[in-house]
Amino acid sequence: MEALQLEFYKDSNMQLQSDYYRNLPICNFIQFGVLFINLKKKGKHFAAFRNMLEHFVNYQEYLGRSFSTKEVGKEEIDGFVEYLHVEKCLKISTIQAMVIKLKYLLGKAYLNGWAVDDSYTDAKVHESISTQIYLKEKEVARLYYYKGLTKKEEEIRDLFIVGCMTGQRYSDYSRLSKDNIVGDNIHVLQKKTRNKAVVPMTDYVREIFNKYGGNLPPARCIQYFNKAIKVICKKAGLTDLVIYEEDRGGDIVMIKKPQYEMISSHTARRTFATNMVRNNVSTSKIRKCTGHKSSACFDRYDRMTLEDNARALAGNGYLS
Repeated sequence: MEALQLEFYKDSNMQLQSDYYRNLPICNFIQFGVLFINLKKKGKHFAAFRNMLEHFVNYQEYLGRSFSTKEVGKEEIDGFVEYLHVEKCLKISTIQAMVIKLKYLLGKAYLNGWAVDDSYTDAKVHESISTQIYLKEKEVARLYYYKGLTKKEEEIRDLFIVGCMTGQRYSDYSRLSKDNIVGDNIHVLQKKTRNKAVVPMTDYVREIFNKYGGNLPPARCIQYFNKAIKVICKKAGLTDLVIYEEDRGGDIVMIKKPQYEMISSHTARRTFATNMVRNNVSTSKIRKCTGHKSSACFDRYDRMTLEDNARALAGNGYLS
């Protein structure tokens, strides 16, 4: 059989896309979106899709025009992003979630036979570096040994400490039991990702399990937990002022908040990851504990502060 010759420079009248796909009919984007989500309105994400479409309707009114599915490409999505950020002062994370849903609807429009501008797949929302804190080891110890709490607050504090020592999400560290303990390790099949994680049992965690007869205190709903842990951390004296700059609607604004106001259930996971990095544990080993499959995902949880980083670099010969 004769080998196929690759003639890169030979002219050809062949088109990259067939005439069928080049001549697909167009559809009003909002009309398609409303029809699609109405058919799927029993799904848990219905409200989020509706919210995105309402913002896009407002964006159309802002511009004084409407768009078909074929007119919502990368350039127009970039304009929508700028509108949401500058005019509506929405957070980058909120805008990212909207763009994901917008692109999802465009993909569904194409699969249902409507023409789309396929450049929409290249549209991206650049992440901003949000200020999310972690607790240093001495702050974890301060919280653990603090005595002025009610019984319920003590239970919530103990659950939070387990999160700081295991690096799991609240949905995982709040449901740990003695059945998860194998020898000197904690084994957990993570609820969100179904990844398997194995974490060494620390003295804090062992003491907490023993305190509650071999198990952990009952889990509260995450909304209650997040409110309560702020009150607990305030009582324990985690009140230092956190000062940072934030991009709000294109303007750089100076923000000042007490530390306890920025603490939530997920701070525990960031605390574990960051303190492991500060102790020079390799990221590949930390990821086996947190269950992260990629370094890109893990990097979001490494919250080593810029001050910590500067101190680490200060000993470098070039900077000394």
